[in-house]
Amino acid sequence: MFLQIDGHKIFALSFGSGERTLLAHGGWISNFEDWIDVVALLSSSWRVVVYDHRGSGESPVPVEAITSESLVDDVFRVMDAMQIDRCILGGFSRGTATVLRAAVQQPQRFDGLVLLNGHGEVREPSLPVATRIAPSKWPGETHEEHLRWFIERCTPEEDVDHIRRWGMHILFRSPPDIADRLFMVEFQDKIDWPTRLATFSLPTLLIHGQKDALFDVRNFHYLDSLLPNSKFVELEGSGHLPAMVRPKDVAHEIKTFFERT
Repeated sequence: MFLQIDGHKIFALSFGSGERTLLAHGGWISNFEDWIDVVALLSSSWRVVVYDHRGSGESPVPVEAITSESLVDDVFRVMDAMQIDRCILGGFSRGTATVLRAAVQQPQRFDGLVLLNGHGEVREPSLPVATRIAPSKWPGETHEEHLRWFIERCTPEEDVDHIRRWGMHILFRSPPDIADRLFMVEFQDKIDWPTRLATFSLPTLLIHGQKDALFDVRNFHYLDSLLPNSKFVELEGSGHLPAMVRPKDVAHEIKTFFERT
């Protein structure tokens, strides 16, 4: 299904049915396939909706159409187009910044959050701020080599060559200028996260791969401490792509957290 969103065609899919709806947002230049195994498992009792955010997968847009603010606006545009009044909103990796912003903007539209291997813009204040380097400057001579370096960092597990190949197929759909734009783009307005999250009541599940080389676990603990209604889960032995490598574990944690009595 292609949705007409802000003058662009955005690819989206809906599976299953049930009292709960999960809307899942991918990371950086990855698409709905970030979540596909997890939502397949959830769809037996939930409605699950996935989409390729602008610039990823089957949702190409001009580079100038990509802003952090437009990515947040698209969450609500997709919800309206798919007739979703309320949902649990999931975000992966860099996509967690988008979903956390959406949730604090309009919390009445959501029943909860899943932040998978990403902590949004929230960082433990005593930690140094890492310098962000554009993907075009990563190790390697070509775009393909940059992506391969990234995928290998994402997957420290054993016997995951098939996941690396899959990941390369996903990421390679976005050209280098879009990859740089989506990696480097930032929100114009800054949020005082400790103050904003002190009254944030949505149940929030934080999932982090214990071997994730991209995100410092201390930031997850800090975010967990700011949220009044949250649970932090660390998947032992997992890297940056647990929804692709260990979908059953991720789906189990989501179901257990949101179907608790």
